[in-house]
Amino acid sequence: MPKKIAKIAASDEGHVVSTRLLTGALATALLLSSAGSMSAKDSRLSGLPSMILGGQTAEAPTYNFEQPFVEEVKAPTITIVLDKTTLDDIKAAFGGEVRIRSAGDVAVGWLCYTFASQSAQRDVWFIANDMQAGSGAGQVVNMIAVEEVAEDQPDCDKGQFDLADWTIPVPTLGDDKASLHQRFGNAPESGLVRYAHEGASADAQISQSLVYRLKDGKIDAVAFTQIKSK
Repeated sequence: MPKKIAKIAASDEGHVVSTRLLTGALATALLLSSAGSMSAKDSRLSGLPSMILGGQTAEAPTYNFEQPFVEEVKAPTITIVLDKTTLDDIKAAFGGEVRIRSAGDVAVGWLCYTFASQSAQRDVWFIANDMQAGSGAGQVVNMIAVEEVAEDQPDCDKGQFDLADWTIPVPTLGDDKASLHQRFGNAPESGLVRYAHEGASADAQISQSLVYRLKDGKIDAVAFTQIKSK
């Protein structure tokens, strides 16, 4: 049974604590404000990713889990591995435009796709929030988010894929609170909830975080993150 842990401060990005996440949080506060410099049509993060990186989910109930999720998302044209696959890899597989927002020497980069699926409009985000603004290094994807939205996201490219063909390692859109309860032991009927894991592999410390949004017992948004630090 997962153990409920203390609420995480907004300065921790609403995610489990790690040095890289803390560093990213300081920059993200600027990146989401008008102070950051932008590229790709002055795009901004929005939706659930913006809420998470801006600390707006920090007050959500948070539970830890002992067994880490598999960090792979398998699509027909690419296997996406968190903290390894780059934004350029995603672009090569799905097309689209990498958008970057920077503050000082740190930047957040992302690819966003919008598409209709099963009579619902959905956005998919691939985010690298530990980039170096000057060199463009650090484009590894450490967050993936999927959410149902009311309308097209103008700053997202049109997605030419079907999520039904993907293998996602955690409960996702269309699943219900029972799937979360089975996996993590706790789940609300509606609203936000976070699940966190900290552990070690053979060569690195692993921090994983999941943020879910539920409506009437159904998942309508999920974001999952993995950070590895040696």
